[in-house]
Amino acid sequence: MKTYTIYWWVPLFMGCLIYVLFRTDALIYNRLLGNIFTPLTSPVTFLEKVIVFSLPGGLWAMSYTLLIFHIRKDKTFSTIIWSFLIPIIGIVSEISQFYLLIPGTFDLMDLIMYIVSPLIIIKLII
Repeated sequence: MKTYTIYWWVPLFMGCLIYVLFRTDALIYNRLLGNIFTPLTSPVTFLEKVIVFSLPGGLWAMSYTLLIFHIRKDKTFSTIIWSFLIPIIGIVSEISQFYLLIPGTFDLMDLIMYIVSPLIIIKLII
């Protein structure tokens, strides 16, 4: 098992940091906390929008995948299945938004992040 699985908290922290520093005031944490955080800047380019709006979800999925490998300390098929549990929920959520089964806005980049981020970790670990 690679030793970098202990760093599951790094993508989690990075995703939270992007969320808090760059997301709009309309998010629920700002409504609950009384607009403590204001965005540093608004994303303009496509890449900036991907980083601010899609990357945090991918980083959180990546963090979860690393955490499962860290907890289970093996590379079995069941560990891989467990590591995809949350990303699969994200994927199903995005697809459900596309078909208007649940409220929200479908975003292809979110879907890509939920798929690619855990696959990067699986590739690095196995």
